Amino acid sequence: MTRSLRFAVFLTLAIALYVAALSNAVYIFASPPDLDWHTLLRKTESVVAFIIVGLSAAWWLAGRRNLPLILIIGMAAYSASIEIGQSFTGSPESWRLHIFDIACGALGGYIAALIAQALPLREG
Repeated sequence: MTRSLRFAVFLTLAIALYVAALSNAVYIFASPPDLDWHTLLRKTESVVAFIIVGLSAAWWLAGRRNLPLILIIGMAAYSASIEIGQSFTGSPESWRLHIFDIACGALGGYIAALIAQALPLREG
């Protein structure tokens, strides 16, 4: 698959998960507020989503020497963009939770980098 098609897959996933992150309906469905542990569930789901987006970025950017750094910083920046979007849609989270969510993005990027290093990704 060409690098352009890989980019299209990455961009499609990133946009879809961005839109989902801003949706109150998805928020309530994915981690119902009546669960005692809904915050832990939501944060875990976010790390998994960042791993998925990070792996698609790794596939797109295969062969880059500094890929782990790109994934960690890229997923933290992606998470920050989600936090900014959520603040415009009325998110009740404090700035501490926003910072924690950005750290979850960096963690997802780090885990994606570890997985990508173990996979035989090739330029193409």
